[in-house]
Amino acid sequence: MSSGRINDSLGMSVMRVAILNPMFGKDFTKSARWFARSRGRVQRHPDYLAYAAAVIEEAGNEILFRDLQAKNLPSQDFVEDLKKFKPDMVVCQTSTPSIYGDIESARIFKEATGALSVFVGSHTSAAPDHALKDANGAVDACAIGEFDYTLRDLADGTALKDCAGLAYWDNGEVKRTPERAYIEDLDSMPFPAWQHLDINDYHDGAKLFPFLTSITGRGCRYRCSYCQIPQVMNGHVYRTRSVENVVDEMERNLKLFPNLKEIMFEDDTLTMRVARDRLIELCEEIIRRDLPLSWSANARVDLNDVETLKLMKRSGCRMLCVGFEFGDQQVLNNVKKGTTIDQMYTFAENAHKAKVRIHGCFMFGGPGETWKTAQKTIKMSQELKIDTAQFTGVVAYPGTTYYDWAKGGGHLIPEDWRQWVDEEFEQRTVVELPDLSKDEINQLIDEGLRKFYLRPAQMARMAVNIRGWADVKAKYHGLKSFIGYFSAQGRKPFTGFTGNN
Repeated sequence: MSSGRINDSLGMSVMRVAILNPMFGKDFTKSARWFARSRGRVQRHPDYLAYAAAVIEEAGNEILFRDLQAKNLPSQDFVEDLKKFKPDMVVCQTSTPSIYGDIESARIFKEATGALSVFVGSHTSAAPDHALKDANGAVDACAIGEFDYTLRDLADGTALKDCAGLAYWDNGEVKRTPERAYIEDLDSMPFPAWQHLDINDYHDGAKLFPFLTSITGRGCRYRCSYCQIPQVMNGHVYRTRSVENVVDEMERNLKLFPNLKEIMFEDDTLTMRVARDRLIELCEEIIRRDLPLSWSANARVDLNDVETLKLMKRSGCRMLCVGFEFGDQQVLNNVKKGTTIDQMYTFAENAHKAKVRIHGCFMFGGPGETWKTAQKTIKMSQELKIDTAQFTGVVAYPGTTYYDWAKGGGHLIPEDWRQWVDEEFEQRTVVELPDLSKDEINQLIDEGLRKFYLRPAQMARMAVNIRGWADVKAKYHGLKSFIGYFSAQGRKPFTGFTGNN
Protein backbone atom coordinates (compact mmCIF):
# COMPACT_ATOMS: atom_id res chain seq x y z
CA MET A 1 0.00 0.00 0.00
CA SER A 2 1.05 3.60 -0.50
CA SER A 3 3.08 5.02 2.36
CA GLY A 4 1.46 8.47 2.09
CA ARG A 5 3.26 11.76 1.61
CA ILE A 6 6.83 12.34 2.73
CA ASN A 7 8.29 15.56 4.11
CA ASP A 8 11.22 17.39 2.58
CA SER A 9 13.97 19.18 4.52
CA LEU A 10 11.74 22.26 4.95
CA GLY A 11 8.89 20.22 6.38
CA MET A 12 6.77 20.64 3.24
CA SER A 13 4.63 17.78 2.00
CA VAL A 14 5.99 15.94 -1.05
CA MET A 15 4.09 13.38 -3.08
CA ARG A 16 5.60 10.39 -4.87
CA VAL A 17 4.09 10.26 -8.37
CA ALA A 18 4.61 7.41 -10.83
CA ILE A 19 4.03 8.58 -14.42
CA LEU A 20 3.70 5.57 -16.69
CA ASN A 21 2.94 4.63 -20.28
CA PRO A 22 1.79 1.01 -19.82
CA MET A 23 2.54 -1.59 -22.47
CA PHE A 24 -0.38 -2.80 -24.56
CA GLY A 25 1.15 -4.87 -27.37
CA LYS A 26 4.59 -5.32 -28.89
CA ASP A 27 5.76 -2.08 -30.54
CA PHE A 28 2.35 -0.44 -30.09
CA THR A 29 2.46 3.35 -29.87
CA LYS A 30 0.08 5.64 -27.95
CA SER A 31 1.81 8.91 -28.79
CA ALA A 32 1.26 9.08 -32.54
CA ARG A 33 -1.89 10.42 -34.13
CA TRP A 34 -2.94 6.88 -35.08
CA PHE A 35 -2.81 4.53 -32.07
CA ALA A 36 -1.41 1.26 -33.39
CA ARG A 37 1.69 -0.75 -34.12
CA SER A 38 2.66 1.40 -37.03
CA ARG A 39 3.48 -0.02 -40.43
CA GLY A 40 6.82 1.77 -40.22
CA ARG A 41 7.36 0.29 -36.72
CA VAL A 42 7.69 3.82 -35.38
CA GLN A 43 7.95 4.34 -31.63
CA ARG A 44 7.06 7.89 -30.60
CA HIS A 45 8.10 9.73 -27.47
CA PRO A 46 5.34 10.36 -24.89
CA ASP A 47 5.81 14.11 -25.31
CA TYR A 48 2.73 15.49 -23.57
CA LEU A 49 3.38 13.10 -20.70
CA ALA A 50 6.99 14.31 -20.51
CA TYR A 51 5.93 17.96 -20.16
CA ALA A 52 3.44 17.02 -17.42
CA ALA A 53 6.10 14.95 -15.63
CA ALA A 54 8.37 18.00 -15.59
CA VAL A 55 5.56 20.18 -14.18
CA ILE A 56 4.94 17.70 -11.35
CA GLU A 57 8.65 17.40 -10.58
CA GLU A 58 9.19 21.18 -10.67
CA ALA A 59 6.42 21.54 -8.07
CA GLY A 60 8.67 19.67 -5.64
CA ASN A 61 7.35 16.15 -5.97
CA GLU A 62 9.36 12.96 -6.42
CA ILE A 63 8.58 11.26 -9.73
CA LEU A 64 9.13 7.89 -11.36
CA PHE A 65 8.68 8.40 -15.12
CA ARG A 66 8.78 5.23 -17.21
CA ASP A 67 7.71 4.38 -20.77
CA LEU A 68 6.90 0.68 -20.40
CA GLN A 69 5.50 0.55 -23.93
CA ALA A 70 8.77 1.74 -25.48
CA LYS A 71 10.55 -1.00 -23.52
CA ASN A 72 7.88 -3.59 -24.42
CA LEU A 73 7.75 -4.30 -20.69
CA PRO A 74 4.48 -5.83 -19.38
CA SER A 75 2.94 -4.07 -16.40
CA GLN A 76 3.16 -7.18 -14.24
CA ASP A 77 6.93 -7.27 -14.75
CA PHE A 78 7.20 -3.69 -13.49
CA VAL A 79 5.24 -4.16 -10.26
CA GLU A 80 8.21 -4.83 -7.98
CA ASP A 81 10.00 -1.67 -9.12
CA LEU A 82 6.79 0.30 -8.62
CA LYS A 83 6.28 -1.09 -5.13
CA LYS A 84 9.81 -0.06 -4.17
CA PHE A 85 9.02 3.51 -5.23
CA LYS A 86 5.90 3.52 -2.99
CA PRO A 87 3.81 5.94 -5.08
CA ASP A 88 1.00 8.05 -3.70
CA MET A 89 -0.37 8.60 -7.21
CA VAL A 90 -0.02 6.57 -10.42
CA VAL A 91 -0.68 8.34 -13.73
CA CYS A 92 -1.20 6.20 -16.85
CA GLN A 93 -1.31 7.27 -20.48
CA THR A 94 -4.17 5.77 -22.47
CA SER A 95 -5.41 5.37 -26.04
CA THR A 96 -8.57 4.12 -27.70
CA PRO A 97 -7.44 0.58 -28.70
CA SER A 98 -5.46 0.02 -25.49
CA ILE A 99 -8.02 1.28 -22.97
CA TYR A 100 -9.00 -2.16 -21.64
CA GLY A 101 -5.35 -3.07 -21.29
CA ASP A 102 -4.69 0.26 -19.60
CA ILE A 103 -7.49 -0.47 -17.14
CA GLU A 104 -5.97 -3.87 -16.38
CA SER A 105 -2.57 -2.23 -15.82
CA ALA A 106 -4.19 0.31 -13.49
CA ARG A 107 -5.81 -2.53 -11.57
CA ILE A 108 -2.45 -4.28 -11.19
CA PHE A 109 -0.79 -1.07 -10.00
CA LYS A 110 -3.59 -0.21 -7.58
CA GLU A 111 -3.65 -3.66 -6.01
CA ALA A 112 0.13 -3.48 -5.57
CA THR A 113 0.34 0.06 -4.14
CA GLY A 114 -3.08 1.38 -3.16
CA ALA A 115 -2.13 4.66 -4.87
CA LEU A 116 -4.53 7.16 -6.40
CA SER A 117 -5.01 6.11 -10.02
CA VAL A 118 -5.39 8.74 -12.76
CA PHE A 119 -5.78 8.30 -16.52
CA VAL A 120 -4.66 10.89 -19.09
CA GLY A 121 -4.82 11.12 -22.87
CA SER A 122 -7.12 11.99 -25.73
CA HIS A 123 -9.26 8.86 -25.41
CA THR A 124 -10.14 9.37 -21.77
CA SER A 125 -10.64 13.08 -22.44
CA ALA A 126 -13.26 12.13 -25.02
CA ALA A 127 -14.82 9.17 -23.20
CA PRO A 128 -14.05 9.43 -19.47
CA ASP A 129 -17.38 7.97 -18.35
CA HIS A 130 -16.77 4.79 -20.35
CA ALA A 131 -13.27 4.38 -18.91
CA LEU A 132 -14.32 4.93 -15.29
CA LYS A 133 -17.33 2.63 -15.52
CA ASP A 134 -15.30 -0.11 -17.21
CA ALA A 135 -12.57 0.26 -14.60
CA ASN A 136 -15.12 -0.07 -11.77
CA GLY A 137 -12.87 1.37 -9.09
CA ALA A 138 -9.45 0.50 -10.52
CA VAL A 139 -9.21 4.08 -11.83
CA ASP A 140 -10.07 7.00 -9.56
CA ALA A 141 -10.14 9.82 -12.11
CA CYS A 142 -9.61 10.83 -15.73
CA ALA A 143 -7.97 14.18 -16.50
CA ILE A 144 -9.87 15.89 -19.31
CA GLY A 145 -8.02 18.03 -21.85
CA GLU A 146 -4.62 19.52 -20.99
CA PHE A 147 -3.59 17.62 -17.91
CA ASP A 148 -0.30 19.24 -16.79
CA TYR A 149 -1.73 21.48 -14.10
CA THR A 150 -4.51 19.05 -13.22
CA LEU A 151 -1.90 16.48 -12.20
CA ARG A 152 0.15 19.14 -10.42
CA ASP A 153 -2.87 20.17 -8.36
CA LEU A 154 -3.60 16.56 -7.42
CA ALA A 155 0.04 16.12 -6.41
CA ASP A 156 -0.29 19.26 -4.29
CA GLY A 157 -3.11 17.58 -2.38
CA THR A 158 -6.21 19.01 -4.05
CA ALA A 159 -9.19 16.71 -3.50
CA LEU A 160 -10.75 15.09 -6.58
CA LYS A 161 -14.01 17.00 -6.14
CA ASP A 162 -12.14 20.32 -5.98
CA CYS A 163 -9.71 19.76 -8.88
CA ALA A 164 -10.75 21.37 -12.17
CA GLY A 165 -10.60 19.28 -15.33
CA LEU A 166 -11.55 15.90 -13.89
CA ALA A 167 -14.10 13.13 -14.21
CA TYR A 168 -13.87 10.99 -11.11
CA TRP A 169 -15.33 7.82 -9.62
CA ASP A 170 -17.39 8.39 -6.50
CA ASN A 171 -18.98 5.29 -4.93
CA GLY A 172 -20.13 3.81 -8.23
CA GLU A 173 -21.01 7.11 -9.86
CA VAL A 174 -19.08 9.27 -12.35
CA LYS A 175 -18.89 12.93 -11.38
CA ARG A 176 -17.36 15.92 -13.19
CA THR A 177 -15.59 19.01 -11.95
CA PRO A 178 -15.55 22.35 -13.86
CA GLU A 179 -13.52 22.52 -17.07
CA ARG A 180 -9.90 23.56 -16.76
CA ALA A 181 -8.82 26.59 -18.78
CA TYR A 182 -6.12 26.15 -21.41
CA ILE A 183 -2.60 27.09 -20.37
CA GLU A 184 -1.87 30.53 -21.78
CA ASP A 185 1.74 31.12 -20.68
CA LEU A 186 3.50 28.09 -22.13
CA ASP A 187 6.89 29.69 -21.46
CA SER A 188 6.22 29.28 -17.74
CA MET A 189 6.28 25.50 -18.11
CA PRO A 190 9.50 23.52 -17.56
CA PHE A 191 11.15 21.60 -20.37
CA PRO A 192 10.08 17.94 -20.78
CA ALA A 193 11.53 15.39 -18.36
CA TRP A 194 13.48 13.49 -21.02
CA GLN A 195 16.27 12.77 -18.54
CA HIS A 196 14.12 10.00 -17.07
CA LEU A 197 13.78 8.13 -20.40
CA ASP A 198 16.13 6.36 -22.81
CA ILE A 199 16.03 8.13 -26.19
CA ASN A 200 17.47 5.03 -27.84
CA ASP A 201 14.06 3.38 -27.40
CA TYR A 202 12.49 5.61 -30.08
CA HIS A 203 12.80 4.92 -33.80
CA ASP A 204 11.32 6.39 -36.94
CA GLY A 205 12.62 5.55 -40.41
CA ALA A 206 11.84 9.11 -41.56
CA LYS A 207 14.00 10.76 -38.88
CA LEU A 208 17.65 10.75 -37.91
CA PHE A 209 18.56 8.58 -34.95
CA PRO A 210 18.48 9.43 -32.13
CA PHE A 211 15.84 12.16 -32.14
CA LEU A 212 13.53 13.92 -29.69
CA THR A 213 10.21 15.69 -30.04
CA SER A 214 9.36 19.23 -28.98
CA ILE A 215 6.00 20.99 -28.76
CA THR A 216 6.44 24.70 -29.46
CA GLY A 217 2.74 25.51 -29.35
CA ARG A 218 -0.58 23.88 -28.55
CA GLY A 219 -3.86 23.97 -30.40
CA CYS A 220 -4.71 24.16 -34.10
CA ARG A 221 -6.98 26.68 -35.79
CA TYR A 222 -7.96 24.19 -38.52
CA ARG A 223 -10.86 21.79 -38.09
CA CYS A 224 -9.98 18.59 -39.91
CA SER A 225 -12.81 16.23 -38.97
CA TYR A 226 -10.59 13.24 -38.15
CA CYS A 227 -7.92 14.99 -36.02
CA GLN A 228 -8.52 14.14 -32.37
CA ILE A 229 -6.05 16.17 -30.32
CA PRO A 230 -7.36 19.70 -31.11
CA GLN A 231 -10.95 18.54 -30.71
CA VAL A 232 -10.58 16.93 -27.29
CA MET A 233 -7.24 18.06 -25.79
CA ASN A 234 -5.93 21.52 -26.63
CA GLY A 235 -8.47 23.43 -28.70
CA HIS A 236 -8.51 25.46 -31.90
CA VAL A 237 -6.45 28.47 -30.84
CA TYR A 238 -2.72 28.16 -31.53
CA ARG A 239 -0.98 29.13 -28.26
CA THR A 240 2.75 29.44 -28.78
CA ARG A 241 5.96 29.55 -26.77
CA SER A 242 8.47 32.28 -27.42
CA VAL A 243 11.16 31.57 -30.00
CA GLU A 244 13.86 32.01 -27.35
CA ASN A 245 12.19 29.48 -25.07
CA VAL A 246 11.93 26.91 -27.86
CA VAL A 247 15.59 27.21 -28.84
CA ASP A 248 16.60 27.14 -25.16
CA GLU A 249 14.90 23.74 -25.00
CA MET A 250 16.86 22.57 -28.03
CA GLU A 251 20.12 23.60 -26.36
CA ARG A 252 19.10 21.87 -23.15
CA ASN A 253 18.31 18.66 -25.07
CA LEU A 254 21.78 18.73 -26.59
CA LYS A 255 23.32 19.03 -23.13
CA LEU A 256 21.27 16.04 -21.94
CA PHE A 257 22.09 13.96 -25.03
CA PRO A 258 25.25 15.11 -26.85
CA ASN A 259 24.67 12.49 -29.57
CA LEU A 260 21.23 13.90 -30.41
CA LYS A 261 20.76 14.29 -34.17
CA GLU A 262 17.28 15.73 -34.72
CA ILE A 263 14.36 17.54 -33.12
CA MET A 264 10.84 16.88 -34.37
CA PHE A 265 8.52 19.84 -33.74
CA GLU A 266 5.25 18.07 -32.98
CA ASP A 267 2.91 21.07 -33.11
CA ASP A 268 -0.17 20.20 -35.10
CA THR A 269 1.08 22.70 -37.68
CA LEU A 270 4.15 24.79 -36.92
CA THR A 271 3.95 26.36 -40.37
CA MET A 272 0.36 27.60 -40.35
CA ARG A 273 -0.12 30.89 -42.17
CA VAL A 274 -1.05 32.97 -39.12
CA ALA A 275 2.22 31.95 -37.43
CA ARG A 276 4.52 32.48 -40.43
CA ASP A 277 6.40 35.44 -38.91
CA ARG A 278 7.14 33.36 -35.80
CA LEU A 279 8.41 30.51 -37.98
CA ILE A 280 10.84 32.89 -39.68
CA GLU A 281 12.01 34.20 -36.29
CA LEU A 282 12.53 30.63 -35.08
CA CYS A 283 14.70 29.80 -38.08
CA GLU A 284 16.75 32.97 -37.60
CA GLU A 285 17.29 32.23 -33.90
CA ILE A 286 18.46 28.67 -34.62
CA ILE A 287 20.89 30.05 -37.21
CA ARG A 288 22.10 32.72 -34.77
CA ARG A 289 22.90 30.11 -32.12
CA ASP A 290 24.50 27.79 -34.69
CA LEU A 291 22.98 24.64 -33.22
CA PRO A 292 24.46 21.38 -34.55
CA LEU A 293 21.00 19.84 -34.95
CA SER A 294 18.68 18.97 -37.77
CA TRP A 295 14.98 19.52 -37.26
CA SER A 296 11.73 18.36 -38.78
CA ALA A 297 8.12 19.42 -38.33
CA ASN A 298 4.52 18.91 -39.34
CA ALA A 299 3.48 21.21 -42.17
CA ARG A 300 0.53 22.17 -44.34
CA VAL A 301 0.65 22.55 -48.09
CA ASP A 302 -0.34 26.21 -47.86
CA LEU A 303 3.32 26.91 -47.02
CA ASN A 304 4.01 27.93 -50.61
CA ASP A 305 6.78 30.51 -50.15
CA VAL A 306 10.00 29.05 -51.53
CA GLU A 307 12.13 31.70 -49.79
CA THR A 308 10.72 30.69 -46.39
CA LEU A 309 11.42 27.06 -47.22
CA LYS A 310 15.01 27.94 -48.13
CA LEU A 311 15.42 29.79 -44.83
CA MET A 312 14.07 26.74 -43.02
CA LYS A 313 16.63 24.61 -44.83
CA ARG A 314 19.48 26.94 -43.82
CA SER A 315 18.40 26.70 -40.19
CA GLY A 316 18.62 22.90 -40.23
CA CYS A 317 15.18 21.83 -41.45
CA ARG A 318 15.76 18.42 -42.97
CA MET A 319 12.25 17.04 -43.37
CA LEU A 320 8.59 18.09 -43.21
CA CYS A 321 5.77 15.68 -42.42
CA VAL A 322 2.91 16.83 -44.63
CA GLY A 323 -0.75 15.86 -44.62
CA PHE A 324 -1.63 15.69 -48.30
CA GLU A 325 -4.32 13.17 -47.27
CA PHE A 326 -6.54 12.80 -50.38
CA GLY A 327 -6.08 13.24 -54.11
CA ASP A 328 -9.69 14.22 -54.69
CA GLN A 329 -10.79 17.78 -53.92
CA GLN A 330 -14.31 16.90 -52.87
CA VAL A 331 -13.09 14.35 -50.31
CA LEU A 332 -10.66 16.95 -49.00
CA ASN A 333 -13.55 19.36 -48.62
CA ASN A 334 -15.65 16.69 -46.90
CA VAL A 335 -13.06 16.26 -44.12
CA LYS A 336 -12.69 20.07 -43.85
CA LYS A 337 -8.96 19.97 -44.66
CA GLY A 338 -8.96 23.51 -46.04
CA THR A 339 -6.37 22.85 -48.76
CA THR A 340 -6.42 22.35 -52.53
CA ILE A 341 -4.84 19.85 -54.92
CA ASP A 342 -3.04 22.70 -56.72
CA GLN A 343 -1.46 23.79 -53.40
CA MET A 344 -0.10 20.28 -52.95
CA TYR A 345 1.79 20.24 -56.22
CA THR A 346 3.09 23.79 -55.75
CA PHE A 347 4.24 23.05 -52.21
CA ALA A 348 6.02 19.82 -53.18
CA GLU A 349 7.77 21.57 -56.07
CA ASN A 350 8.94 24.45 -53.87
CA ALA A 351 10.13 22.13 -51.10
CA HIS A 352 12.09 20.19 -53.70
CA LYS A 353 13.71 23.42 -54.91
CA ALA A 354 14.61 24.29 -51.31
CA LYS A 355 16.04 20.76 -50.83
CA VAL A 356 13.76 20.05 -47.88
CA ARG A 357 12.71 16.41 -47.73
CA ILE A 358 9.00 15.65 -47.60
CA HIS A 359 7.27 12.75 -45.87
CA GLY A 360 3.78 12.59 -47.35
CA CYS A 361 0.75 11.34 -45.42
CA PHE A 362 -2.10 9.86 -47.46
CA MET A 363 -5.44 8.41 -46.38
CA PHE A 364 -8.41 6.45 -47.65
CA GLY A 365 -11.93 6.52 -46.27
CA GLY A 366 -13.13 10.09 -46.14
CA PRO A 367 -16.84 10.83 -46.59
CA GLY A 368 -17.68 10.29 -50.26
CA GLU A 369 -14.60 8.13 -50.91
CA THR A 370 -14.83 5.67 -53.82
CA TRP A 371 -12.43 3.40 -55.66
CA LYS A 372 -11.89 6.12 -58.25
CA THR A 373 -11.13 8.88 -55.73
CA ALA A 374 -8.74 6.55 -53.87
CA GLN A 375 -6.86 5.82 -57.08
CA LYS A 376 -6.38 9.56 -57.49
CA THR A 377 -4.62 9.59 -54.13
CA ILE A 378 -2.25 6.77 -55.12
CA LYS A 379 -1.53 8.43 -58.46
CA MET A 380 -0.86 11.78 -56.81
CA SER A 381 1.55 10.24 -54.28
CA GLN A 382 3.72 9.08 -57.18
CA GLU A 383 3.54 12.38 -59.05
CA LEU A 384 4.46 14.65 -56.15
CA LYS A 385 8.16 15.38 -55.63
CA ILE A 386 8.34 13.80 -52.18
CA ASP A 387 10.80 11.45 -50.52
CA THR A 388 8.84 9.08 -48.30
CA ALA A 389 5.16 8.32 -47.71
CA GLN A 390 2.67 6.59 -45.48
CA PHE A 391 -0.81 5.34 -46.29
CA THR A 392 -3.59 4.67 -43.82
CA GLY A 393 -7.31 4.34 -43.50
CA VAL A 394 -9.01 7.26 -41.77
CA VAL A 395 -9.55 6.25 -38.15
CA ALA A 396 -12.68 7.33 -36.32
CA TYR A 397 -11.66 8.29 -32.78
CA PRO A 398 -14.19 9.34 -30.13
CA GLY A 399 -14.56 13.06 -29.70
CA THR A 400 -14.06 13.85 -33.40
CA THR A 401 -16.67 14.99 -35.86
CA TYR A 402 -15.54 12.17 -38.18
CA TYR A 403 -16.40 9.65 -35.43
CA ASP A 404 -19.82 11.23 -35.01
CA TRP A 405 -20.36 11.10 -38.78
CA ALA A 406 -19.26 7.45 -39.05
CA LYS A 407 -21.27 6.30 -36.06
CA GLY A 408 -24.34 8.33 -36.93
CA GLY A 409 -24.32 7.07 -40.52
CA GLY A 410 -23.90 3.43 -39.59
CA HIS A 411 -20.39 3.27 -41.09
CA LEU A 412 -18.52 2.35 -37.89
CA ILE A 413 -17.53 -1.33 -37.69
CA PRO A 414 -16.02 -2.03 -34.22
CA GLU A 415 -18.26 -3.00 -31.33
CA ASP A 416 -15.70 -2.26 -28.62
CA TRP A 417 -12.50 -0.20 -28.28
CA ARG A 418 -10.13 -3.19 -28.63
CA GLN A 419 -11.32 -3.67 -32.19
CA TRP A 420 -9.67 -0.41 -33.29
CA VAL A 421 -6.58 -2.58 -33.99
CA ASP A 422 -6.21 -6.20 -35.09
CA GLU A 423 -4.79 -9.19 -33.22
CA GLU A 424 -1.23 -8.10 -34.06
CA PHE A 425 -1.96 -4.54 -32.83
CA GLU A 426 -1.76 -3.24 -36.39
CA GLN A 427 -4.18 -0.52 -37.44
CA ARG A 428 -7.52 -1.94 -38.52
CA THR A 429 -9.95 -0.27 -40.90
CA VAL A 430 -12.89 0.80 -38.74
CA VAL A 431 -15.32 2.15 -41.34
CA GLU A 432 -17.38 0.54 -44.08
CA LEU A 433 -18.41 3.16 -46.62
CA PRO A 434 -21.29 2.94 -49.10
CA ASP A 435 -18.90 2.89 -52.06
CA LEU A 436 -15.74 1.46 -50.47
CA SER A 437 -15.57 -1.61 -48.22
CA LYS A 438 -13.11 -2.12 -45.37
CA ASP A 439 -11.36 -4.86 -47.36
CA GLU A 440 -10.93 -2.50 -50.29
CA ILE A 441 -9.48 0.17 -47.98
CA ASN A 442 -6.97 -2.37 -46.64
CA GLN A 443 -5.99 -3.35 -50.16
CA LEU A 444 -5.58 0.30 -51.11
CA ILE A 445 -3.17 0.86 -48.22
CA ASP A 446 -0.94 -1.99 -49.36
CA GLU A 447 -1.21 -0.98 -53.00
CA GLY A 448 -0.22 2.58 -52.10
CA LEU A 449 2.83 1.42 -50.15
CA ARG A 450 4.03 -0.93 -52.88
CA LYS A 451 3.47 1.43 -55.77
CA PHE A 452 5.21 4.28 -53.98
CA TYR A 453 8.26 2.48 -52.59
CA LEU A 454 8.93 -0.23 -55.18
CA ARG A 455 9.57 2.19 -58.04
CA PRO A 456 13.20 2.24 -59.23
CA ALA A 457 13.18 6.06 -59.21
CA GLN A 458 11.98 6.12 -55.60
CA MET A 459 14.58 3.62 -54.42
CA ALA A 460 17.27 5.64 -56.15
CA ARG A 461 16.01 8.87 -54.56
CA MET A 462 16.15 7.35 -51.08
CA ALA A 463 19.66 6.02 -51.66
CA VAL A 464 20.90 9.40 -52.90
CA ASN A 465 19.40 11.12 -49.85
CA ILE A 466 21.56 9.17 -47.40
CA ARG A 467 23.92 11.72 -45.85
CA GLY A 468 25.55 9.95 -42.90
CA TRP A 469 25.46 7.16 -40.35
CA ALA A 470 22.33 8.53 -38.65
CA ASP A 471 20.57 8.40 -42.02
CA VAL A 472 21.81 4.84 -42.62
CA LYS A 473 20.39 3.67 -39.28
CA ALA A 474 17.06 5.39 -39.92
CA LYS A 475 16.71 3.92 -43.42
CA TYR A 476 17.75 0.46 -42.21
CA HIS A 477 15.02 0.60 -39.57
CA GLY A 478 12.53 1.73 -42.22
CA LEU A 479 13.50 -1.09 -44.60
CA LYS A 480 13.19 -3.72 -41.86
CA SER A 481 9.81 -2.30 -40.90
CA PHE A 482 8.56 -2.33 -44.49
CA ILE A 483 9.57 -5.96 -44.99
CA GLY A 484 8.33 -6.94 -41.54
CA TYR A 485 4.91 -5.40 -42.09
CA PHE A 486 4.23 -7.38 -45.24
CA SER A 487 5.91 -10.58 -44.01
CA ALA A 488 4.12 -10.66 -40.67
CA GLN A 489 0.72 -10.22 -42.27
CA GLY A 490 1.35 -12.70 -45.06
CA ARG A 491 0.16 -10.07 -47.50
CA LYS A 492 -0.20 -11.07 -51.11
CA PRO A 493 0.25 -8.88 -54.16
CA PHE A 494 -2.66 -6.56 -54.81
CA THR A 495 -5.29 -8.30 -56.95
CA GLY A 496 -7.91 -5.65 -57.46
CA PHE A 497 -11.29 -4.88 -55.98
CA THR A 498 -14.31 -7.06 -55.51
CA GLY A 499 -16.87 -4.60 -54.17
CA ASN A 500 -18.54 -1.49 -55.46
CA ASN A 501 -16.43 0.96 -57.45
